[in-house]
Amino acid sequence: MLIHVKTSADTDKLKKIVANSNPGDHINVSSLQQFEQLKELIIDVKAVDLKLSLIDDDGYVLKQISTKRRNIENQSAKGEGFTARQMSVIAALERVMTLLDKEGISLVGYSDELVATLSEDSSLQAGELAIDVNTKGIYRGAL
Repeated sequence: MLIHVKTSADTDKLKKIVANSNPGDHINVSSLQQFEQLKELIIDVKAVDLKLSLIDDDGYVLKQISTKRRNIENQSAKGEGFTARQMSVIAALERVMTLLDKEGISLVGYSDELVATLSEDSSLQAGELAIDVNTKGIYRGAL
């Protein structure tokens, strides 16, 4: 549900809005003070799947936050033995892979090196457009 908060709403009204909100609700405010106050209230009650937006007079979003619950069970099952920091680095690597794909870049692994090529190049040979990726020694190809 889309909730527009009036600038005249007091703290009690803001507390009621947060208390009565449901997952998936969008709360819009036009006052920075209300935005900050609602943000604190949402954090305090640990509301899940809410979106809070600060909207200007022309309807543009100036600031926005959204809340979600961490999927700890899924993370621990996927990364058994890895620390939370290591899992965060792996997630960042996955985001880089998405960007590579978006830009049309493929990675080809050889026994001791990793090479970047254009995705259009269907050959698995390291051609003129292949670039060695400096993996800082962390890449080890399959033996």
